[in-house]
Amino acid sequence: MSLQRIDTGPGFLGVAADAGHHDTLLRAHVMLRLARCDMAEAERALAEIAGLTALHQISGDYDLVAVVEAPHAEALDALVARIARQRGVSAAMTSRLRALVSPSRARSFASATPATR
Repeated sequence: MSLQRIDTGPGFLGVAADAGHHDTLLRAHVMLRLARCDMAEAERALAEIAGLTALHQISGDYDLVAVVEAPHAEALDALVARIARQRGVSAAMTSRLRALVSPSRARSFASATPATR
């Protein structure tokens, strides 16, 4: 899997993976607080972790959000633990993503047609 840098201006916004998502994988968002002196190094190290499909800089109490996926709960837990142990990570909070609708009924909000007035 390779990660692609996403830029929309003068700042680094994140990276996204070119790998396709599989419906059988479990996913989570891992909010990360980083030590400021280690920010660039931590971002590079995190981007190399297999199972991490996106990494975004965010504002607020945390500095980054990592999107991760794994084939089963134990692998997801191990992946999150590996991320939390990375040099420069001072705090991590994980939210597992849960599917609310079947893939056949899911729709993309980005492609939804805006309502007319």
